[in-house]
Amino acid sequence: MSQLQVRKGGILVALASAVIYSGVSVLAKFAYRYNLSPLQLLKERYLLASIILVVVIGVLNWHLLFPRTWHEAGVLLGFSAVFVTGPTLLYFTAVRLLPVSTAMFLFHCYPAFAGLFAWLLLHERVTRAYLASVGVIAVGLLLLLGASFRSVSGVGVLTMMACTVAYALYAVLSQRVIRGVDPRTLGLYNQLAPAMVLCLLTIGQPVFYPVVFSSHTASLIFAGIGLSAAGGMFLFVQGISMIGAQRAVIIDSLEPVLSALYALLLLGEHMKPVALAGGLIIVAGVVIGNLPATRHDVPSTVPSAGSQ
Repeated sequence: MSQLQVRKGGILVALASAVIYSGVSVLAKFAYRYNLSPLQLLKERYLLASIILVVVIGVLNWHLLFPRTWHEAGVLLGFSAVFVTGPTLLYFTAVRLLPVSTAMFLFHCYPAFAGLFAWLLLHERVTRAYLASVGVIAVGLLLLLGASFRSVSGVGVLTMMACTVAYALYAVLSQRVIRGVDPRTLGLYNQLAPAMVLCLLTIGQPVFYPVVFSSHTASLIFAGIGLSAAGGMFLFVQGISMIGAQRAVIIDSLEPVLSALYALLLLGEHMKPVALAGGLIIVAGVVIGNLPATRHDVPSTVPSAGSQ
């Protein structure tokens, strides 16, 4: 297969990841109608995604199910248990309180914080592309929140901003803590570790709640959450291997736009034009931060949102 064919295939794979993963938040809105708490819903999401990924990876390359050493296994489990479970719990809590479109656009402000943490903790150079990205994201954030200030939950906004900060910290620390791990193995343990933590936090409760199987609609919704989360993550790391992280992250920036579209079609959520413009400006800021580096800049390392 030629390099051009690989690149085209990688772009299609990354696009498929964005299309699939964008549905998680909308499906979560439907799932909340079954009176589960964020903790309970998140447990079902991680359990289902873990099962799907174990089967898929086991069929394709079962060696990737296991870390290379016991030490690496401990690091993967411990790191993911803390730095994946926490941000994702904040994320699902915010999704319950906010319109899907607002929540998703807010979450995609995380590259601004990731760059700050990379400078503070890893002593990475602050590039002009990063500064331009932060400026554009800030303008978009002001428009997004200013247009919907009175119509959205303040607690929800604060919760999602806390999520973006926590996720940015995870993304930066993972560059130092988890090195050389196959992205598919990392993605798997990003599902397994939170599933284990959430099962412990809900000990005494059913592993799968009765509402999951209460009707065909409910089963489809919860299965969709697991499939979207697992499929989106798996396709994203495949896309990275084919076209590189920068291109994959730029394509991944379509997620909040697609989520807003799904929310409009399936939930009837309407964004004010100014708020939508602010959200699109945030996406533009993320793209700017991931454009190829010039001679004066070093490449920006912006992680994906695939772990959510």
